[in-house]
Amino acid sequence: MSYWRWVVFLLALSCSVRASDEAPPTPKWLRDITRVAYTDLPNIQSIGDWPEKLLEDCGKAGVQLFFSRAHSGDGWNELGWKSAFGKPDPKMGDRDGTREVLALCHKHGIRYIPYLWAQREPAAFGVEHPDWRCVNAQGKKTAYFCINTPYRDLVRNRIVELVKEVGVDGIFFDMFHARADECYCVACKAKFKQETGQEPPLKEDFDSVLWQQWVNFKYRSIESTMLEFNRAIKAANPEAALLVNSWNAWVYRNPHNIRNSIRVAEVVDGMLEETGWYDTVDPSFFAFPALHNFMSWHLGGLCKDTRAFMWSSPSYVRSQPVGGVEATIRVMTMMANGSVPAQSVPGRDVMARYMADTAARDNFFRHDRVHPWCGLVVSEKTELWYGRDDSKNRYIKGVYGAFQAMMERHLPVSLVTDRELERGKLDDCKVLFMPNCAAMSDTELETVRRFVRNGGGLVATYETSLYDEHAKPRETFGLADVLNAKKTGAFDCRRLVISWDAKQQHGAHLHLAPQHRWASDPVILDTLARRNATQSLTNISYGLPLNCQMLLVEPLKGAPSPMRIVAATTDKKTGEVTRTNTPAIIESTYGKGKVIFLPHDLSWSFFRFGQEHWSRMMELALREVAAAPPAVEVAAPRIVQAMTHTQDGRLIVHLLNDISSLGRSQNIAGESLYERREVIPIHDITLTFRDKKWSRFLLVPGNKPLQSVATRDGLTVTVPQLDIHAMVVAE
Repeated sequence: MSYWRWVVFLLALSCSVRASDEAPPTPKWLRDITRVAYTDLPNIQSIGDWPEKLLEDCGKAGVQLFFSRAHSGDGWNELGWKSAFGKPDPKMGDRDGTREVLALCHKHGIRYIPYLWAQREPAAFGVEHPDWRCVNAQGKKTAYFCINTPYRDLVRNRIVELVKEVGVDGIFFDMFHARADECYCVACKAKFKQETGQEPPLKEDFDSVLWQQWVNFKYRSIESTMLEFNRAIKAANPEAALLVNSWNAWVYRNPHNIRNSIRVAEVVDGMLEETGWYDTVDPSFFAFPALHNFMSWHLGGLCKDTRAFMWSSPSYVRSQPVGGVEATIRVMTMMANGSVPAQSVPGRDVMARYMADTAARDNFFRHDRVHPWCGLVVSEKTELWYGRDDSKNRYIKGVYGAFQAMMERHLPVSLVTDRELERGKLDDCKVLFMPNCAAMSDTELETVRRFVRNGGGLVATYETSLYDEHAKPRETFGLADVLNAKKTGAFDCRRLVISWDAKQQHGAHLHLAPQHRWASDPVILDTLARRNATQSLTNISYGLPLNCQMLLVEPLKGAPSPMRIVAATTDKKTGEVTRTNTPAIIESTYGKGKVIFLPHDLSWSFFRFGQEHWSRMMELALREVAAAPPAVEVAAPRIVQAMTHTQDGRLIVHLLNDISSLGRSQNIAGESLYERREVIPIHDITLTFRDKKWSRFLLVPGNKPLQSVATRDGLTVTVPQLDIHAMVVAE
């Protein structure tokens, strides 16, 4: 097919292939996988005892699925297998590396999926096919190849050949991303103009809906390609699996904006993403090691209908392998948060140990899902369009703060995306938590209304629903009827001002009036009762410094709360002090559901300062409005993460001792990487299962029976000692 005929064909196809089209079913064997070894070893050459002895050792260790490189873009001269759709790399000689690795894997009872570097090819390939190259906004060709050209056909033919002729068990594409400055090739511009009637914009402009359409066009192009590829390999072999690394949302505002939308999870059999690597190249801004927990949890939530695979770098500063404790904690963190560990092999002895640890948990990890109680809403629209060029500060810190609070308070939490709100598809959550979910479509608003009207609880903060799906400001809250709130102003108190000079006065306090029930909560009261040496021993200060952004609001109906936001600022020119006093909480009902609206960016403040009274307020709000209490209550130190899963009628609580040898310090890119080296056991953790239907409790690994004691709140069991990780199984 000629290039221009391909463009015409692509335009016709663009209206018929959508990412939301039904994808082929995920093979059952992939859902069964729990033990994965991922390597970057090349199929084109032998290195040391690779591949024979390494794969033999992987088989002995119990590895079920193995990855290695069959294609490395411009890092190799050609392909890592003998193909009808490309030349074999000269380093292979007379061998066929991929067929050889596949045969060895199958010999040792291991499924094999080859690695392909997406959209990259040897330099000579670009000379041969210049029209297939991606083009940047300046009209210059880049190192990548465009999937909206006949290059897509070539790649599809290659992967079908790998599945049908070579016999691999699936395909893995790495780095299938949308990039900020691509692609402006003829095919992409023609397709975009067909869809929008306009030329693609050349510069990032968050105030332009056209720019948002352009970004979405790039996302939809990748998703439609993945759907086409998935259907093609399933036609060759229904048991073939398609995995992709195409997201990396935790690299917020990477200089190249390398990522793809969450919708890619809908058209593939699973996603394989990366943690650990970012400890060295981009630790982002989350305190170590909690970043690993969030990444695995979020990916697991995206792939709740398929399977999430989380990769971790095996090395501590370039090539030195991490030790056994660090490797095991990473593996167990992935498992506890809903992702299958796909760690690179740091050392065969270490691998054998954590594979054995995983195998001992297989029966209660396979086919599990994170249990829904609180659905934490993470909005892609809010991140991209409301977050603009500073999504970390404008939005993501609040999401991370909410997740951190849920971990520390041992509350069951599952992911709810704005995509799920769009589709009206919610798990059986008892409460939704929406930390500053600012940009929402009308369809999302109606899903939330229906959820609350039918009895679900809602906790929302700051500017939730104050913008439409393009992050254009609304005149009032889109959920004004649900939140029972109207905006009267705003106040920014993110900057700490340490001064007693009246001309620099700028601050806000959350006033917890003694008549409000939260003022007598023991955790919050501990903060309120703090005093300095000059104050009376009976002194209680009901003002809590509030350093974040906040809205000045009033309830649409009903009496205002005695919990107030008191703010003051000084005009630098006149010295005049302006003071405001508005509600710090609006509590209401909507249909059968309860609602608490906190018009301040509370979770953002908790992320930044970590004060326990803020996390306790979030916990109290969630508990009070939830349609039902959590299915299990965990009494443990905050350093223990408790994640509740469900599996085949069981309730399974993962307990993760996430203590770090060096504390929860933040890694600094290029300067530090903290490796955990020791385990400090934690004793006598109690779990109370609210439903008294459970008749048997097991401590895993070991399947040791736990004796339950009937209490007023349910059935209580005690875990005598927690090292790194354990599961309490209720049957």
